[in-house]
Amino acid sequence: MSGTIAKVTSGGADLAASVPLEYDPLTGLFSRATLHAHLSMLQARGEHPALLALDLDRFQAVNDSTGIATGDGVLVRVAKRIASAAPPDAVIARISGDEFAVIIPNATHGERVAAHLLDLISRPFAVNGFAVTLSVSIGLAIAPEHGEDPDALLRAANIALHRAEQEGKNRWCRFEPWMQEQAAGRQVLETDLRAALAMNRIELRRTMGVQQFEVYYQPQVAISTRAVTGFEALVRWRHPTRGMVASGEFIPLAEEIGLIGLLGDWVLGTACRAAMTWPESADGAVTVAVNVSPLQLREGRSMIGSIANALATSGLPAHRLEIEITESALNTDALETLMGIKALGVRLALDDFGTGYSSLSQLAQYPFDRLKIDRSFIRALVPSAHATDDAPTPEDLHARWMIQAIASLGSGLGLTTVAEGVETEFQAEIVRFSGVTDVQGYLFDKPMPEDAVCQWIREHAAYAHTFSPKMENH
Repeated sequence: MSGTIAKVTSGGADLAASVPLEYDPLTGLFSRATLHAHLSMLQARGEHPALLALDLDRFQAVNDSTGIATGDGVLVRVAKRIASAAPPDAVIARISGDEFAVIIPNATHGERVAAHLLDLISRPFAVNGFAVTLSVSIGLAIAPEHGEDPDALLRAANIALHRAEQEGKNRWCRFEPWMQEQAAGRQVLETDLRAALAMNRIELRRTMGVQQFEVYYQPQVAISTRAVTGFEALVRWRHPTRGMVASGEFIPLAEEIGLIGLLGDWVLGTACRAAMTWPESADGAVTVAVNVSPLQLREGRSMIGSIANALATSGLPAHRLEIEITESALNTDALETLMGIKALGVRLALDDFGTGYSSLSQLAQYPFDRLKIDRSFIRALVPSAHATDDAPTPEDLHARWMIQAIASLGSGLGLTTVAEGVETEFQAEIVRFSGVTDVQGYLFDKPMPEDAVCQWIREHAAYAHTFSPKMENH
């Protein structure tokens, strides 16, 4: 076995005499079965160990961008770093894929080890010529307080791990009893989500008249003329007992349980059919923008086929459909898929731009038509609290600089730009003077149901016809 195992436990003889030893062939760490058996042994002896459950954040992106061989090399090095941070009597196991677990016999060391692991794993890994940067999410549970048997303790540690991921990842979280109730509620929500998606299939909707999912549309307008240029399609879940469920709650769940493709295809088809009914605006045909998750994009040819099918069945001209993706989806495989989507004649937008890590050279190689400026920059644009004080705050200055830089970048690359989250005329004027071409936000309207869009376009056309932009400088 590798040097990693030598560090796994100083009580190796005790462990070997008590439980059968199984090893993970890649990392040399113990297997899940051995970890479970050792937990049983410790708890049977009345000891109170701590258990850490670890999950590498966005590890799939490492495999996608650098290859499986490099990904395996990273896992081996992660295992060694875990071993270097763990106490001599710890037992370390690779549970599956990019998941690990650590038994710490002295529970008082659990929090210190968790914090140390966050620091160690965040340091770059040099593998096969790649510099790979990772983070990790960690759940901590302690016996017998959080679980009187191995299964209960593992479950508690995993619940705490999921909580750490929900709070933004790259952190550790200690199990608390209320998390169990939340996890149970999440399981119910998962069951309801599966049922709702099944009921939303066209065949069932026709026969039962049941539809829990709806698509709402938020307008996008040209900042210089205020003419509507398009709408962003946003899915809503109207739960029969919970009411409206926030998209931030059910979209990640759909991704995790493998239903995002089914939901995404339904939204895509629904949005394309709706757009076919819209009248033209003063600027011509109105587009519809649909978000596509990194998981959907990873499907490659299947994703391209879904888009082609939505266009064919709806009759929507390809140039009226815009597909939005986030910076986190950009990798070598995504480039091929995006080229395939672009070949259909569909427009491409990079969403939430300015918050990720895209380089200029990387951005230039992708076939984007539009950059969507993240709403966090727009939110920072606020008038001075004192009417006589025109000096902007440091946050306001930074936001203005970023907006102007992104608008200039877009112009230089031949891309249009959209500022998201515009809620005031002050913000609208700032982004207009910065060179942004389009805006979206509550200043113009909140997302609306499908049956309200046509009337909105007609009414807004009359307003846009009389609009005259302000000329004062900011």
